Amino acid sequence: MNFNTTTLAQRVQLRAHEYETFITVLLVVSIYFSTTIAIVVSALLGVVWLLSTQFIELPGTLKRNPVAAWALLLLAWFILGSCYTSVTNSDAFSMIMKYRELLFIPVLISFLTTERYRSWVWKAFFIASVLALLFSYLMYFDILDLNNQGDASFKGRITHSVFISFFAFFCAHKAYDNQRYTKLYLALFILSLHNLFFVVPGRTGQLIVVALVLLFAMQRFGNKERLLSVVAVALLMTLFFNFSDKASRINEGIANTQAYLKPVPEQTESSMGLRFTFWKYSLKLIAEKPLFGHGTGSFSKEYKRLVPDVRFKSTNPHNEFFMIGVQLGLAGLFIYLGFLVSQFYTAKKLPDKEKWLAQGLLLSLIITSLFNSPILDHTEGHWFATMIALCFSTLQARNTSVTSHA
Repeated sequence: MNFNTTTLAQRVQLRAHEYETFITVLLVVSIYFSTTIAIVVSALLGVVWLLSTQFIELPGTLKRNPVAAWALLLLAWFILGSCYTSVTNSDAFSMIMKYRELLFIPVLISFLTTERYRSWVWKAFFIASVLALLFSYLMYFDILDLNNQGDASFKGRITHSVFISFFAFFCAHKAYDNQRYTKLYLALFILSLHNLFFVVPGRTGQLIVVALVLLFAMQRFGNKERLLSVVAVALLMTLFFNFSDKASRINEGIANTQAYLKPVPEQTESSMGLRFTFWKYSLKLIAEKPLFGHGTGSFSKEYKRLVPDVRFKSTNPHNEFFMIGVQLGLAGLFIYLGFLVSQFYTAKKLPDKEKWLAQGLLLSLIITSLFNSPILDHTEGHWFATMIALCFSTLQARNTSVTSHA
């Protein structure tokens, strides 16, 4: 009986290992196109992680990979924050579930220790990005009637622009490496830029891609080429601002910011004006309980208490730092900053290609965190968690290899 039980357990474990990469690939693609499928696949991910007994390796993963450790620490602090929150247990649990993708980082890292498996997931990222770009243009030219968001994208404007801005950065590196498909990657890079500025003009994505282009220049060029890159970007952006009607959202954002900074703020009901209002009151909420915050899931309730005016109601300050700070205080902010800083320093230990992409991903996450709540938001949170795991799993693989040869 023991022999049969052991054999069955081993078979289940081996079969679960076989499906790890397939489910990860499916997760990457589903993130781009279907929230429902992504939820189902992420649940399968957890089941496979348990059945494959990869959870046994979790302490070792956290020890070897600081990024995974900080991610799990942030999730643990959200759980701790539910012990002193001002809202119901149900509301606190709901917020914890929104940050559950932080657990995916160590989980996926343990799945992607093999170069072959990482290659499959990068290919899934490439295919999903190309499809997102293709469908965006098909919707833009009214060939496909799938535009339910008001923008030519499956997801919202912000989400799409974050995805495509990083894809442009990815394609730039691939094109520069003089590989077999250099022309293809260069064409995709140009299409991505056109899509970001003329098809789905998300300001967050536009800011990210400009920053990523400059980062690319710092990573791959010498000083003279870097200077030329800065001049080129400045010239192109000047032309865009002054001669393209597609620059209206950026000009509107600048005008809203200038109006809000006046002694008597104007246009507070604009997109940027509302954001500034959210941030102002978020700071006041943090000042009320600066050390540990108001507790997990408390933002909506505490904000409504402080700001009863329905014109400025909010369940999300559109800033990850403020979202965490209100709930978990400076302690939570320290952990989130630790999570970001760990990516900066750990990226330096990666091979060049993974290091460059990890640096670009970190820059994307920081910029997105300033104007949105990417870890809180389902699609962006799952995407960032998956891509972070994909970039930093190389470190896990190297450390595992060193340990096995010691």
